[in-house]
Amino acid sequence: MLFFALAKNLTPWATVDIEPGWLPYVSFVLGVVITVAVVVPTALVLIDRTVATLTLALQDLAQQADDFGTGAFTADPPPEGQDVEPSGRTGLDEIDTVRNIMARSQTTLARALSSERSFAADASHQLRTPLAALSLRLEEVVHTDDLDVAKHEAQIAMGQTERLASVVDDLLHRTRAGHADGGRSVSLDTVLSALEQEWTPSFQARGRQIVVRAERAMIVRSSSSAVSQILNTLVENSLQHGDGLVQVAAARSGPSALLEVRDEGPGMDPELARRVFDRAVTSGSGTGLGLAVARETAESFGGRLELAQAKPAVFALYISMEPAR
Repeated sequence: MLFFALAKNLTPWATVDIEPGWLPYVSFVLGVVITVAVVVPTALVLIDRTVATLTLALQDLAQQADDFGTGAFTADPPPEGQDVEPSGRTGLDEIDTVRNIMARSQTTLARALSSERSFAADASHQLRTPLAALSLRLEEVVHTDDLDVAKHEAQIAMGQTERLASVVDDLLHRTRAGHADGGRSVSLDTVLSALEQEWTPSFQARGRQIVVRAERAMIVRSSSSAVSQILNTLVENSLQHGDGLVQVAAARSGPSALLEVRDEGPGMDPELARRVFDRAVTSGSGTGLGLAVARETAESFGGRLELAQAKPAVFALYISMEPAR
């Protein structure tokens, strides 16, 4: 009111006549000006922050895509059933969705690569033993002048070649669903006879002995090469790390066949015994793959491989004798 009183008392030369009806318009204009002055800078700040966030998110997404394309991401996948989510969220749903999809794709690819590396290492280990045995037999043939000895060694070499072919066949069918026995069965008599024949010269060369004892006519659900591979690993382990007499025994145990491999060595300490079937665990200079692969092979056809005793070492292999359904 003071403002309008002063306006009415202005000198005659005042040319502006302000009536109270203009007040709402003036207030509106002033409100708009103040709002613009406050909101626009705030909006610009928010826009700058949003643009910066979007730019960083797109740069991170581009780097993730480049890593995925070049394979420059971690090749150590998380445990099966556990997915890794990308660290931090951008707050932009579309960007976060793409990042999550790429993270899951990287995890899937990392697991596939890890499986391929594992398969290559296992295949190399499983082929090494029969190839080494075959090489020894062929050396015997080369260095002997006795035709009967050469014929005998050649026959054994042919048997080892057949076993090697079976190992290759099992490796090719390793990824098939279900048990690796594929409905097959094998007589332990055949497997154990070949085992004794194959390893006796190696033990004799070291002044040691291997003895094989088994109940007769035991038919188990597995392939011949799979059982042979496991037993060869256990016997080789006894030859390299054990001592004295090595005994391989096979007997019925309920619906399963129980095969035990034991020696007279000092055995292993409790810490090693707990981790003996883990990959890359070894008490010597070996690869640490043998026992891990042997257990996985046993599990692949429904069998079970255990360390029954640590001092001295006794390994127990259980194989079903039930007929395939």
